[in-house]
Amino acid sequence: MRLSTIIELAKQYLIMGIILAAVAGVIAAAGYFIVYKKVMKGEKRLRPLTVVWAGIFLCYLVVMFSATLLDRFSGWTSGRIIPLFYSYREAWYNFSGADWRNIVLNILLFVPLGFLLPLGIRRCRRFWVTYLIGFVVTVLIESAQLILRRGVVEADDILNNFLGTMIGYGCYMLFQGIISAVQKRKFSVLRMAAAQIPLVAVGLAFAGIVIMYDHQELGNLSVGFVNRIDLSSAQVTTEETYSSETGTAAVYKVPVYTEEETRNMAEQFFERLGQTLDETRIDLYEETAIYYSTEQNSLWINYSGGTMEYVDFSVMDRQYPENETDIAAATGADETTVREALLAYGIDFPENAEFQEMEGQSGGYTFTVSQQREGDLLYDGTLTCTLYEDEKLGDINNNILTCEKYKDFPVISEEAACEQVRKGYFQFYLEEGRQIRELNLGQVTMKYMTDSKGYYQPVYTFTTSIDGQEDYEIYIPAVEQ
Repeated sequence: MRLSTIIELAKQYLIMGIILAAVAGVIAAAGYFIVYKKVMKGEKRLRPLTVVWAGIFLCYLVVMFSATLLDRFSGWTSGRIIPLFYSYREAWYNFSGADWRNIVLNILLFVPLGFLLPLGIRRCRRFWVTYLIGFVVTVLIESAQLILRRGVVEADDILNNFLGTMIGYGCYMLFQGIISAVQKRKFSVLRMAAAQIPLVAVGLAFAGIVIMYDHQELGNLSVGFVNRIDLSSAQVTTEETYSSETGTAAVYKVPVYTEEETRNMAEQFFERLGQTLDETRIDLYEETAIYYSTEQNSLWINYSGGTMEYVDFSVMDRQYPENETDIAAATGADETTVREALLAYGIDFPENAEFQEMEGQSGGYTFTVSQQREGDLLYDGTLTCTLYEDEKLGDINNNILTCEKYKDFPVISEEAACEQVRKGYFQFYLEEGRQIRELNLGQVTMKYMTDSKGYYQPVYTFTTSIDGQEDYEIYIPAVEQ
């Protein structure tokens, strides 16, 4: 989820909280002035700061419970219980800003709770009371998600929320220390310092992760196993003989483009088609830049590799012509015709790519380049497009990477990769409560995948049958760790 989306949701929930706080304030004021003061002749005064604190606390509770319970989907993964540190391992292998941001946001979500509780409730000024309340609240939230099947239940959420509560209490102690210093009141510096231990520990842990990541030469592969698969009751078989020989394999570098470079690419692409870039419609994401022409055609360019997807909305409806004036998709075109059409869009690739007409898609064609090497360059990937009889392309999806060799690395043997599979050290998503009963390993090939630092690493790929179902692929990183 993008940060702007999260902020927008927080604004919506905050507005909801303000409205509820205003309604609750009116009810409380009526109860205080009419019932308590006039009817019951009460004499206790209501402190203005208490009223302000109650309003802020109510708004926060609305935002917190809405974010954790309302803004959740219900699907086949809902109600699953994810073990401790799962999200951290997943964030480590992907090493994307989105994954780490979700972890940090889960911590920050409970910081206000740890700050507001001791600020407004005297009993909560004992650290263990605030800690206990924070822990109970996050456990209740996760339990509600489990019962209502609202999203995935993660043990990491309990940990992160609890850390947020402790950090919030540390912020309160720091705030109290500053106030005491200004008012020249006695205050325990030791207690204030001790309350900062959770913040320091979290900061050091994240710093350690970043330092360790920066010091490793290659990036992390998203296919790294996040949670070990339990194969204790499974029958693992194979009819293949895997090599025990080790050796080396080349690692390549995937080109990474800046926002300015993708913009130049989009301008040149549209200019070649006689179109102009629409300055008012540019969407920049963490991994992709989306550009539109003034004709409202879209061009998606990935920063990593420069792969792209183009859609010409003015011709896309030609695939299913409704009348004789429409131009139909071009079926039965030869490779030369499709290549020439792509060249008109500025797209070229190796000559000996495998060409194929797509089944079930009129005018659809595919070019596949499988690890083709030309000197220090590696071409790998697939391009699909839809051609029409006027030689225009309705869509282009170009995922052919052009990588330059970085250097050779030692790799594990096929047999060692098979042993990792037998131990359950691979990535496979199981439905809640399901266990693999039978796993049959087929042929193994070496493919390439882009890691989190933009290197193109070799990966052993096993064709696999799981519980009688074919066409699964299991990936094991080949480079020695």
